Formats: sequence, C-alpha cells, structure tokens
Amino acid sequence: MPVHVDIEFPEDNTVSLSPKFLAESQGTVEVRGRGNRIQIEDPYLANTARFVLVGGATVIVGPQSNLNNLQLHALAAGVTIAIGANASFNGTCQITAHEASTIRIGTNCLFAHGCQIASSDVHKVLDLQTGDRINLAADIEIGDHVWVAPDVTILRNAVIGRDSIVGMRSVVRHTFPPNVSLAGIPARIVRTGVTWEF
Repeated sequence: MPVHVDIEFPEDNTVSLSPKFLAESQGTVEVRGRGNRIQIEDPYLANTARFVLVGGATVIVGPQSNLNNLQLHALAAGVTIAIGANASFNGTCQITAHEASTIRIGTNCLFAHGCQIASSDVHKVLDLQTGDRINLAADIEIGDHVWVAPDVTILRNAVIGRDSIVGMRSVVRHTFPPNVSLAGIPARIVRTGVTWEF
C-alpha cells in the first residue's frame, strides 16, 4: 500500500516526496495549514513513518534514510526539522517540535528503538514570582555519525558532537563535544576520544 498523503491546502504548501518513498512505503504525510514545506528524498528501505506538519513548518529528510516507524511532528510556524543523509531510525522513534525551533540531525546517524527528540514542551512552566515562562523552546543539534542507544531522550538546548555515542535511557539537554561517550540522567561524559563503526 502506498503512502497516504493528506494536504489541506495543496496550492499553499511545498511538497516534494520521492517516487520511491511514495510507492514503496506505507506511511502517512499530513500537512495542515499554509506555508509548510516537506521534502523527502529516496529512502533506503520502505517504511511506515508518519509526518505531521502544521502552519509554516519545514521538514527535510535526506536520501538513503531508514525511517522505519519514525513519528515526526512539526507543529508550528518557524519549526525546522532536518535529517541528514543515511540516517537510520530502528523501531519506533519520535521527533517533536511544538513551537518555533530547529532540530538538525547530521548524516550517518543511528537511533535505536524508543528514542525521543523534543525541542519544546506541550505545556508552559511559569516562574511563580515573575510569571515569566522558564521552559522556552530551543534548538537541538546532533552532529554527523552519532549513535544513540535505545530509549534515549534528547531535549531542547542539546548539542551532541559528531562521532559520539549516547548510552541507553540517557537524557541529553546540554552541549557535548565530538568523539565522546555519554550516559546517565542527566547525560554526562563517561569517556572521551572515542568513535564507533557499523
């Protein structure tokens, strides 16, 4: 069964979906509102990924990706989610941005089952004295060739340097240099000077 594509205003959105993705996969592309842009290049394998864009979001997926059962939600104007070439999402992973922010994933990255990447929270957290919001959305940057183990959560403000490894069930929300191994809640560097291979 081909991909199910549901575009609310076809003339007011930019949609570029590779013929291979459309013909061989069984996923869903849902575009609501105007001013969205989605571009999906040829996947490596057929998949059941689901993409939801709402009102001015941008999603770009590079070629030779293994999306598997990726659930991607770009739910506001000013959201950009860019996934580099040769990215692999094993099992079910989720990428979500509810507010204007950028999630950028480099090339040759590997995500195990159960990973969640979120640049924003659904609800606002307010300082009681000032009334100021303290959980603003923020960008996420994942460098090239990063291996993320099962059930990892990557939150706003996270930067993971290239050639790094993130251990199982870690929670990442800070900046880390290239070639490190991270683990823990919150994640911390447990080893430097490392890389990994398939």
